[in-house]
Amino acid sequence: MVELEKLLRRRKHRVLRLTYRYLSGRPLSGRDGYPYRRRGAGRLAGWQRQVYRLGVPATAGAVAVFPDQALTAAAAIAVGAAWRGRRRLVQRRFHREYIAPTLAAITPPLGLQTGVRLHVDPSLGNLTPRLAKPLSPAEEAARAWYGQHVEPVLRWLPERAQRGLWALQRRARPVTSRLEVFRRPGEEVGPRIELLIDTPYVTKEQRQLVSSIVGSKIPVADLVEAWHQVGPRVRARWTVRKRPPAIVGHDQVLAHFPRLAEWEFYIGQGAGDVPIVISLRDDSPHIAESAGSGAGKSVLAMLIAVQVLARGGRVVILDRKGSHRWALGQPGVDYCSRPAQMHDALLREAAEADERNTLALHEEDDWDPGPRTLIICEELNATIGMLANYWADVREKGDPKRSPAISALGDLLFMGRAAKKNVLAIAQMLTARAIGGPEARENFGIRCLARYTSNAWKMLVPEASMPRASRTLGRWQVVIGGQATEVQVAYLTTAQARALATSPSDLDNGLSRDVPGDGDMMTLKDAIDAGVLPWKYEAAKKRMQRRVGRVPAARGKRGGADLYARVDLVEWTSEARISIPPGAGGLRT
Repeated sequence: MVELEKLLRRRKHRVLRLTYRYLSGRPLSGRDGYPYRRRGAGRLAGWQRQVYRLGVPATAGAVAVFPDQALTAAAAIAVGAAWRGRRRLVQRRFHREYIAPTLAAITPPLGLQTGVRLHVDPSLGNLTPRLAKPLSPAEEAARAWYGQHVEPVLRWLPERAQRGLWALQRRARPVTSRLEVFRRPGEEVGPRIELLIDTPYVTKEQRQLVSSIVGSKIPVADLVEAWHQVGPRVRARWTVRKRPPAIVGHDQVLAHFPRLAEWEFYIGQGAGDVPIVISLRDDSPHIAESAGSGAGKSVLAMLIAVQVLARGGRVVILDRKGSHRWALGQPGVDYCSRPAQMHDALLREAAEADERNTLALHEEDDWDPGPRTLIICEELNATIGMLANYWADVREKGDPKRSPAISALGDLLFMGRAAKKNVLAIAQMLTARAIGGPEARENFGIRCLARYTSNAWKMLVPEASMPRASRTLGRWQVVIGGQATEVQVAYLTTAQARALATSPSDLDNGLSRDVPGDGDMMTLKDAIDAGVLPWKYEAAKKRMQRRVGRVPAARGKRGGADLYARVDLVEWTSEARISIPPGAGGLRT
């Protein structure tokens, strides 16, 4: 009797165990080792086994009780299964072409047989389009018919549901925005290649080999690599490099410039649309630009120069070929286009810098020596040669053989920080000979490169890793302290640069103008460029000479040009439009 009770009790416990294992998705044999969430080698995961065991009887019961509704549900399930099956086929092909061969190449060098997992985002580059096979004419016709007739019907309900969800999100925004303060920021990764290795450490040689294998087997260009070896596992991640915006212009300059200190200069936008600012006090007192012809060297120099002028500073331009026509006639600009003018300007600036440094010895540390002076040396490779040739022609007996102007330029490079004398050197290839020696070139702590070659990069910034040169116009690499930052330099037209340089009050107030010349005072040319006057320049001058309409009176001078009030010019224009037929006297129609 006792033995019979033990047998029944044992069978009862066995039935309970089997029932528990069946309902929980565990193997009926009682052997564990396969996790609930992940699949084992060639077997189902626990949750998948659980779905099958509970879903099949439930489905059979529903079909027996509700046959009509079950048929509809079966059709929907069949459509979903077909879609999922097609997706699985695409994923299997992607895994077979990219992930499996890469893992097979990575695993042996690491000395591991298992414990290496690789994730590759299909949206990277053109990985998925590479797998597409060319279609036959019949397949193209079938896909076209499907896209015109079937897909709009299938997408109608999901699109309406998505629009409804967006509407609910907009209505709930006042409430959800208040809850943002409790949300912890998550890691924003985006499309990536991620490698997980079940080992605590990977050597430098192994990392280089793995990077080479990944770059060869997964053809995606311009990725940023990061290795994390803290913890029991090693993780490597390759993400898409963030790029600056394609166009940066006048509006961004107006938005950022008024917020800067006197020694800070806005030059453009970086990755993630972050403003890039350089400091002539903290980063370096001197700037070097090296780029090929047409890369925008003069545009970057102009952008910095107009900010100096807007703050009441001075600009000295050594330019033989006339790259800075915007500066002609500008107040505060000394434009030197002849070797003799360049020679005298460099001597004058070096003497003033020496005087300022002498006075600074007896002043406080934060003593201001006066307005900042920016010396722009255009095409320095040719300028140094012209200065040397000029000195060889005018040098008299007893004078030093070395050009005093070249020596003065070297003095400015060595003592310009405290004297607020800053040199901006521009050259296609900024060699040591072009700047007066290797020790002089080392004073350029801010180095800007565009359309560079490997030789130019290694010569100027060998301490920084060289990124691929961009073909986007205005895209520069700004290297400070061995760190290269990609920047889209802000572009200003000639008229915009002149207006910014001469209207600092508008900048201080943060006023934005779509076109320059919208200030209170302007010349006739400024008014025509800004669209205030509808005539050509010669036609406007003739109207003034003939006293057509209420001709505005000059309110001042800018160089040799008369300045007029904007209000007077607008009134004169409106009066002329009424009194003179369209098309007469040079009026634009």
